[in-house]
Amino acid sequence: MIAIQRHRRIVEYVEGRGVGRVGELARAFGVTEETIRRDLRALAERGALARTHGGAVPVEREDARTELPYMRRDGINVGAKSAIAAAALKFIKPGQVIAMDASSTTCQLAGLIPDQPLTVVTNSLVVCSQLAGKRSIRVICTGGELDPEALDFTGMHARRALSSFNIETLFFSCRGIDLDRGISEANDQQAAVKLEMIEASKQRILLADTSKLELSSTVFVCPVGLADQVIIERSEDPDTLETVRQLRSLVGEVIEA
Repeated sequence: MIAIQRHRRIVEYVEGRGVGRVGELARAFGVTEETIRRDLRALAERGALARTHGGAVPVEREDARTELPYMRRDGINVGAKSAIAAAALKFIKPGQVIAMDASSTTCQLAGLIPDQPLTVVTNSLVVCSQLAGKRSIRVICTGGELDPEALDFTGMHARRALSSFNIETLFFSCRGIDLDRGISEANDQQAAVKLEMIEASKQRILLADTSKLELSSTVFVCPVGLADQVIIERSEDPDTLETVRQLRSLVGEVIEA
């Protein structure tokens, strides 16, 4: 395969999966990792892809400071999010009071929860919808100002509602994870609600696919160390493995799904 053909197929690969890691691309196209790094540099210079830590993402995701609509986020890294959600399900036990944010990974988790005695506090319209038909689950929506694209509730009323609950376990995600500066979100409204959830919860489980590593969005929410567990998909990419190794030193446990 000549370079121009490979470049076209790399773009298709990354756009179809939402992210492409150097090691995965090298195996997929039967070339060395150094060749893939040169390909990604060339594609980034042309504006066809955006470079990230250990790989590349579609151009539309280059600016981590921009909040993507829920329907677009839901179609990115679907396989990784499914694996992460399945691993997170093991932490949910009957009778608990849990909180779930409005991330697409958490919404996948909501769809997996069986109909069992449970109280779920959420600011996500999607989570409310997915749990509505499960009659044993008590669903409490924070209310607040609805973002019609993100499909979440933010603002003063959402924060006040969250502060009144004694939450056992929080399942949440974020826009980016900077190991030095912390977990970040795209805007201050979402960051404020996320922080209120974290402060109201005894156990905090961060669900994050590897594309979020070493990304920084607009507003830092809290240090990475406030997460008790991080669930992330398995990767064989050397750069990602090194970042995950560093992550393990900051949090209680890293679980590879």
